[in-house]
Amino acid sequence: MSDVLLEARGIVRLYPGNIALKGVNFRIHRNKVNVLIGENGAGKSTLMRILSGVEQADQGEIVLEGEPVKIRSPREAMALGIMIMHQELSVLPNLDVAENIFAGRELLWGGTVVDKSSEDNLAQKALARLQQRLDVDRHLSQLSLGARQMVELARTLAHGARILILDEPTSALSTSEAAALFRVVEELKASGVSIVYISHRLHELLYLGDHFTILRSGQVVGESTRAQVTREWIVERMSGRAEELISSSPNLPRDAEMVLEARGLTLAPSVGDEAAQAPVHDVSFSLRKGEIVGIYGLLGAGRTELVEALAGNRKLSRGHILVRGKAVRIDSVRDAVRAGIVLVPEDRQRDGLIPDLSIRENIALAASSGPVVSRQKERERVCSLVRDLRIAAHDLELPVVALSGGNQQKVLLARCLMREPAVLMMDEPTRGVDVGAKIEIYRILKELASKGLTVLFTSSEIEETRLLADRVLVFCQGRIRVELQKRELTDEALFTAASPDVVSTKSIVGVQA
Repeated sequence: MSDVLLEARGIVRLYPGNIALKGVNFRIHRNKVNVLIGENGAGKSTLMRILSGVEQADQGEIVLEGEPVKIRSPREAMALGIMIMHQELSVLPNLDVAENIFAGRELLWGGTVVDKSSEDNLAQKALARLQQRLDVDRHLSQLSLGARQMVELARTLAHGARILILDEPTSALSTSEAAALFRVVEELKASGVSIVYISHRLHELLYLGDHFTILRSGQVVGESTRAQVTREWIVERMSGRAEELISSSPNLPRDAEMVLEARGLTLAPSVGDEAAQAPVHDVSFSLRKGEIVGIYGLLGAGRTELVEALAGNRKLSRGHILVRGKAVRIDSVRDAVRAGIVLVPEDRQRDGLIPDLSIRENIALAASSGPVVSRQKERERVCSLVRDLRIAAHDLELPVVALSGGNQQKVLLARCLMREPAVLMMDEPTRGVDVGAKIEIYRILKELASKGLTVLFTSSEIEETRLLADRVLVFCQGRIRVELQKRELTDEALFTAASPDVVSTKSIVGVQA
């Protein structure tokens, strides 16, 4: 039996004015984790859409078990045992968990009536495999982004697969959820499933991967097994340059202007809200001009709830906020914007971008609620931001969904900068973007801070927090557990501080470098 289960040979995919894939050869090894890596625009998603039947190649062939096959639709791919879990979730918020898991493949009783009892039972088993205790009757609209992603994965497991494609599967998962996913991946390998794993998180790839393939500009530029692969090997081939993570920190003057002060912020739990599980309790902190402050914590720690309250998306029950020494009341997004506080949300597809609008229109939305300005000045400002943020778009009238994930994130950043805020907040600033785009976003934020902008960001990634922040507020169970300065930021210190089973900060201080 050949080690190669599926092979894509000489795959070419043409788009108007662009060659997305230039004769790509890609092998999926049997019962292995086959890592596919590349910057946004490298061709990863195009290749996976071809293998899953969403698109067809212009040239080339696909060979499964030594025999050429035609995959002309997702249904044909599923019939061959090829299933994909996309980065952008396809769950249905108006249906419950079990209904989502069996959407399009309902279990019928007597050929006409949905067998809800059987669906609920099998859904619970699929979720148990992922170590999830979700209520199968709960609607997806009531779940967090991480929980919805686990439901999407449960759907793929419920239907079985010979080849399972996971596209950024941990982008919205907590540490414990990601660990459960890794265990499932190992179990699937042992049970005969071959995995294609796509992620921008290099530590995941190095932990899980057996075979590595790297795409750049629509071509394969590297293939190897885990024994020969290092972090440097990956980054150098995927970007064509050595990694340039920005870890330096500006020397802020002691008398730098106090931009924001938060005193005793408390977010009361509300019925049906995720905040009910992790409200914000008596949180106080301050932000100075030109610094980048990180909020690190595990899923449910309260970090997202805090920035959403500061942005006017959630109502504080107690506390005071001062912006440049002046007390402000924030009961709505409009109040926050007027106070100079803006937020780039975690889920850019659901809460940020308007897919039917162009790139220019998405950026210019910020101007629509401000003072009346001329169209000419508005366009000049948009073009200036596109240039400064290096948004890769040759035509600003194209739909925003035509951009890569990293460029879509920069569009949201440009929209916020249109308002010239006092405080820029970003919830998971590089969720779902590749290493190259991540480095670029870090560099942009450092440049903005050097010009005097105050940045507050949340992250579930230890490395990102350590590299980007000047100091970090570590959240645990709705409170600031400890504040760590740049020199104190180590992986162990951050994780220890965020873990609820650590009963004091003494052990946290003890692990500092």
